[in-house]
Amino acid sequence: MPELRGIQATEDIKLEWKRAYNLYLQAPGDPYDKKNDRTERIGYVANAMQLTRKQAKRRIRNFEAWQRNVKKGLVT
Repeated sequence: MPELRGIQATEDIKLEWKRAYNLYLQAPGDPYDKKNDRTERIGYVANAMQLTRKQAKRRIRNFEAWQRNVKKGLVT
């Protein structure tokens, strides 16, 4: 349903995604192992925001998907 993209998420939800992604970028990771790097960063976000790893991963993934859609011009 491309016509509904960006409508489901409210502004406060998007702010939470931004906060999670900023923490993700600041997090120390593993520079030698790409998969372990992402895992450690997601764990850091989960601890900082007091979420489960699954919730933190979902917020980061949602932010990345949102930014891809913005880049494609599908949402604002």
